[in-house]
Amino acid sequence: MKTPNVKMLKNMVGKNSPTILTVLSIGGLILTTVMAVRATPKVLDLCKDEEWKLERDYRDNSKNAEEVEIRLTKWEVFKIAWPCYIPSAAMGLATVASIIGAHSINIKRNAALTSAYYLSETALKEYQTKIIKVIGEKKAQLIKDEIAQDHVDKTKKDNKTVIITGNGQTLCLDLTTGRYFRSSVDKIKKAENEINYRLLDEMTMSLNEIYDCLGLDHVDVGGEVGWDINKDGKLEFDISTCMSEDDEPCITIRFNARPNYNR
Repeated sequence: MKTPNVKMLKNMVGKNSPTILTVLSIGGLILTTVMAVRATPKVLDLCKDEEWKLERDYRDNSKNAEEVEIRLTKWEVFKIAWPCYIPSAAMGLATVASIIGAHSINIKRNAALTSAYYLSETALKEYQTKIIKVIGEKKAQLIKDEIAQDHVDKTKKDNKTVIITGNGQTLCLDLTTGRYFRSSVDKIKKAENEINYRLLDEMTMSLNEIYDCLGLDHVDVGGEVGWDINKDGKLEFDISTCMSEDDEPCITIRFNARPNYNR
């Protein structure tokens, strides 16, 4: 069995650094609280000792032997207390540094993922354009139809889960989320026109806003991803006609560009 070398350990730590820093941050918050709580009784004892010392000095130096109660000022308490809280303050600063470090790493990684995604999306579009140019639009559409039919064959239809949008009775399948719904080609084209009109006006739209136009419910990540007309251009629906498992005509829709986080 091979033992992990320094390089392997370094790579492992690098890959998991956000998780490690997050765990350290949680531990740091707990330790900071515990250390501060433990320091408080020590501070109280030191303050009491100082007050007792001042009272004793006052009685020794005063002709009046009566008992006197001396209270420290806030500044005097601060001067006594701050050295006791240095360890907890240092732990707090280290915790803040861990939180900032984890956040910074995540920002850099997200930026790198966004760049990689954009490059792969650009390459895919170039590939699709070249395919259409070589084999022609009709053959390219046939390939899309066959792929759409494969998706329909794999996605089982349950009449209880077919979404009724009120926009038509034709069975449709959203290939992005795998949801069946009832609509029509005319309504889908109308929604496409509305979406592009809004994109020209608002510049960006989220996935959930697209689904609003289609009469579909929101999805969990739909508010976080979407399209930017400056990067993605106009949004188009690739529409194919297939047959469902019970031989019902089915329209499939696919976005010509995938939604992304950098809207």
